[in-house]
Amino acid sequence: MILLVGSTTVAAMLPAPEATATPQAAGSYVLTATGTGSDYAPTFTGNGYLGVRVPPAGQGYAGGTVPAQSEVAGFYAQPSGQPQQRANIPTWSTFTFTDGGQDFGGGAGTMTGWRQQLNLHDGSVTTTARWTAPNGHVTDVRYEVFTDRNQAHVATVRLSLTPEWSGTATVTDLIDGTPADETTEVSKGWDAAHRQDWETVRTTGLGIVAGLASTVEPGPNVNATATPVDQDASQSVGQRFAFPVSARDTYTLTKYVGVTTSQDTSAPGPSARRQSAAAASAGFDAVSGENTAAWATLWADRVDILGNPTLATEVNASEFYLWSSTRDGVNWSISPAGLSSNGYDGHIFWDAETWMYPTLLAQHPDLAVGMDNYRYERLGAAQAHATQTGFTGARFPWESALDGTEQIPPPVSVNSEGLYEQHITADVALAQWQYYLATGDKTWLRTRGWPVLSGAATFWAGRAVPGANGGYHLDNVTGPDEENPDVNDEAYTNVAAAATLRMATEAARVLGIGAPASWATIANGLAPRYDASTDTHPEFAGYAGQLVKQADVTMLQYPWAYPMSPGTAQHDIDYYVPRSDPGGPSMDDAINTIDTAALGSPGCSSYVYTQRSIEPFMRDAFDQFSETRTGGAFTFMTGIGGFLQEFLYGYSGLRWTGGGVSLDPSLAGGVGGVVLHGLAWHGSRFTVSIGPRTTQVSLDSGASVPVKVGSHTASVAAGHPLTVPTRRPDRTPTTDLARCQPATASTAQPGADPLAAVDGSPATDWQPTQIASSLTVPLTHPATINSATLVWGRQWPGPPGPNIPPPPGPVTILRATDYRLVTSMDGRNWTVVAQVHGRTTGTQDTLTFTPATARYVGIQITGATAQTPPMLEELTVP
Repeated sequence: MILLVGSTTVAAMLPAPEATATPQAAGSYVLTATGTGSDYAPTFTGNGYLGVRVPPAGQGYAGGTVPAQSEVAGFYAQPSGQPQQRANIPTWSTFTFTDGGQDFGGGAGTMTGWRQQLNLHDGSVTTTARWTAPNGHVTDVRYEVFTDRNQAHVATVRLSLTPEWSGTATVTDLIDGTPADETTEVSKGWDAAHRQDWETVRTTGLGIVAGLASTVEPGPNVNATATPVDQDASQSVGQRFAFPVSARDTYTLTKYVGVTTSQDTSAPGPSARRQSAAAASAGFDAVSGENTAAWATLWADRVDILGNPTLATEVNASEFYLWSSTRDGVNWSISPAGLSSNGYDGHIFWDAETWMYPTLLAQHPDLAVGMDNYRYERLGAAQAHATQTGFTGARFPWESALDGTEQIPPPVSVNSEGLYEQHITADVALAQWQYYLATGDKTWLRTRGWPVLSGAATFWAGRAVPGANGGYHLDNVTGPDEENPDVNDEAYTNVAAAATLRMATEAARVLGIGAPASWATIANGLAPRYDASTDTHPEFAGYAGQLVKQADVTMLQYPWAYPMSPGTAQHDIDYYVPRSDPGGPSMDDAINTIDTAALGSPGCSSYVYTQRSIEPFMRDAFDQFSETRTGGAFTFMTGIGGFLQEFLYGYSGLRWTGGGVSLDPSLAGGVGGVVLHGLAWHGSRFTVSIGPRTTQVSLDSGASVPVKVGSHTASVAAGHPLTVPTRRPDRTPTTDLARCQPATASTAQPGADPLAAVDGSPATDWQPTQIASSLTVPLTHPATINSATLVWGRQWPGPPGPNIPPPPGPVTILRATDYRLVTSMDGRNWTVVAQVHGRTTGTQDTLTFTPATARYVGIQITGATAQTPPMLEELTVP
């Protein structure tokens, strides 16, 4: 049931400090898997420096589709003839319980009551089960793994055993080199007296050294000494503990891990040993408590979703995963899979600045600035890249890794982005400018932001080619739509380049530095193309309406704020959404949510876009994003970043300005409220609580914050919250009796829910999983009706191969060929009022029939074109 609450169209601010959406806990913070079926994928946890994926056994390494790898930030290798890539470190979490020569989790024996839980509040992954070993022994086993948020170089594994038998148990502490295929062993050793083992490994090609150490502290009733194991196994080191156990007693052993690399210290081996020993000396309670406290500090500034527990939990999980891949003081940016794996070789793309960065900036600028620092520290490489490719200024590479040089994998015939996808230089510049707007840190702008901004502006000024009538052009570029590469006057790139020139000019003004007058001239001459016949922006010169990979033109509105009429903005959305590749990434619909919320498009399509942005991409028990509907990078931090921006910048309308913040809050059914805790502006903290009717802005700490809503600006000070109307486009008056009503269907594809058929948008659609299907819509009230209009969807052909643009046709109409329109007063007894049979052409059916009094309208489909479930874009009942 979609909850639709009253609305208001008042534009002025309300003086009364009325509380609306109260800051309460929303969704779950403990995610649980009770089986390893199709909805299971091993989850990961991290502290922003270390990342580890935990397999069903609760510890150790496991291969498979989603291998349980261990990562450390900045640990890059370069195999011969290949680009730089982040290397796996040996798996440090291995802590194996063995009984009768068989390992728990190894497949032998019988497992009952298996459960794995991820606690988002402290980052711990706990696995419990009752194991009956092949020898008949029954043991309750519990593992808890976490990376220490308080101490970047520390991780912990705790094992508890409760046997139903008496005898000898064996536990092996291992640093396992099995998955470390881009490193070689340097040294290893054991200290049996202190129950510590350690090793150092070096990456191929680049020679970065990692030190790993493990110290085991047995519980008071564990009588065991350490015996070295794996003395000859390359990149592995371990120690084994055998000890007597008695039935129904519990035995606990804790493994304290230290990991350090030569990026952090000149002696990573000894440093790791010290980190491990110090954590063991402090003890589990102290380490665990400090870890939980550090996580609590992050969680204080979060996003709460009210009235939709499922969505709220997905937001909680997404925040956790993104935070797990970055930390204050670690100037490594975030790759598409973060620290969950070395997906995309751990490279840094536009994903970092465009998708993840704004999410962090809003509430955790101390985390976001590390991504800016990463680019600043590689500015020299960007300048060299510009020079080497025939340009001036700074040109940032499409794929960056250790040193900021271009690291895109060959061959160019497949991966041409390194040649043409130059908009990343503008994406980097935007992030730099956004940091200044959000923090007001003029010293940072002068010393770090300005060098990057001016270098990027110089690049675009030299890259643009003058044309007729004072215009400028950018030829031979690829936009975010990589399925249409190497084009001229690509819309996103033109707008982003012009914005970079304007941002740099403004930064120069703020700093009292002279900027070249040509920057403004070129910026004014760079514009996207415009087609008056469709009132849309063609994606590039010669664009013929074909499929696009992902959001491109729709991003002119957000984040680039390119000025256009609301009608043009809406037409761009309605034109490009149906043409977006269904095999593309989730961020398309994150942008559609934000754009639609800003436009206030009548209906509830902003919420439908939110559903589309998550349902096809997040289906495992631990709410992890996949890159596409069928796979790709996992856990996909890029998708997470886009998803979270829907709430931080979409429903709130939040935008940073140098003189304050701008808000334009809205809701559209399906979400009872959004609370943005601890938003940061110029050192102050404030909370935005978006309720069904009104939105409250309250100051948490610091100086007052200027807040602009519409044409009004108010200063939000301590004890004086501001209350403004919440826009409700889903309550915009309409003659359509079906709009935004709680539609239901026999089946629906993920992200193509029945609400999409009545959300007021011709760009979204309900698509069942099979042709024989039905849709039911309650009308706003019982009414006598005599017509209905149905708009069916279309499917564009995909690209025939790498770097070959998709053809504009043939376009397949995915419509119902045979269906009945039925009405009902009670939702149980139905009357057929219209029938369609054998209709294979056309995308719109307008049905007229003898007037009927109805409370419900239904569609019963029995046939469709292309032997494919149809797509119903919109049903209207006047």
